[in-house]
Amino acid sequence: MTRIWMRVILASLAVILIAGCASIDEQAVDGLEQAEKAFQGDAEDPNEEINSIKLFLPSGYSIEDDSDETNILLNKGKNSFILFINPNESSSSKLYYDLMMANKNVKIIKEATFEKDDRFGFVAILENSEERYELITSIGGIKLTTITKEKDVANNLEQMMMIVRSIQTK
Repeated sequence: MTRIWMRVILASLAVILIAGCASIDEQAVDGLEQAEKAFQGDAEDPNEEINSIKLFLPSGYSIEDDSDETNILLNKGKNSFILFINPNESSSSKLYYDLMMANKNVKIIKEATFEKDDRFGFVAILENSEERYELITSIGGIKLTTITKEKDVANNLEQMMMIVRSIQTK
């Protein structure tokens, strides 16, 4: 009887470990799909304001005190995010995307572009180190970046696009 319970416990642990260890490809596919839904959907209502910028921050995010109107530093736990706002670029601008694609020094793991209602957006996962990835979400002249662990890629991409999509400038 003890051996049967031991086998059940070991089998359960194996299933949990396998499910919890999604590869970067699985994280990327899920993250790109969620980011596209956030891009295509309605923008979240802003719940934060810094100078003349209104934006939505999901639970757990905070704005650093030394942020300004064009460079906003965000934190969530131990993770830092940098939000760049270029007021000279429209929501249909492809500047950040073109710059990324022209940079031969970055290794793009996955990227996707989206268009809707005169808006151009993209998400990208770049190789940063062996166990960490640089994530980029952008709509027009607004870009949000972070460095993250593989297990957080999908969730971060979705939340980052929600933030970028919500931004309102006066």
